Amino acid sequence: MKLCLNPSDMLEQWRLHSGYSLPLADAVCRRNDGIDLDTIMRADLNAWYRRLLAEGEPGQLAPEDFSHSVVLTPGDDGGTIVSLPPEVVRVTEVRLSGWTRPARIVTSPTHILAARQLHPFTRATRSHPVALFVGGTLRLYPASSPGDSLLSLRCVTLREDEYRIDDSAFSSLHP
Repeated sequence: MKLCLNPSDMLEQWRLHSGYSLPLADAVCRRNDGIDLDTIMRADLNAWYRRLLAEGEPGQLAPEDFSHSVVLTPGDDGGTIVSLPPEVVRVTEVRLSGWTRPARIVTSPTHILAARQLHPFTRATRSHPVALFVGGTLRLYPASSPGDSLLSLRCVTLREDEYRIDDSAFSSLHP
């Protein structure tokens, strides 16, 4: 189930799945030695969440559809450029209507597939498209043809005061 939680709800879920939540509602645990457990748990939670967004399985994430909110711009290198909002941290799927399948997504400009897109004879084809996501910009290869549209553009976002995940992601807390 896809969840969109505010910080207090996420902290409660973190406590529950990390074993810090007390099962009884009438039990109270207090510390008076100056240690703020909520701050420590929030730091651990945020580190885990950022790592999950960057490296987690796509099924554990809750990507959003950006296919109707971006503009396709022809690039000068034989590709199509898509500028993404600053909150996008990862692209999980992209497909143009002229392609036969979703693109393979590459996140490093030094990856061999990224280097191959610079020459017309080694560039991706409609049956094996490639998308390069670096620095908030998505480059699609091969370039879109006139009349092509984005069938899908699913992206993972990192927003202030919002946690978007699938509830199965909590299983990664205790491997």
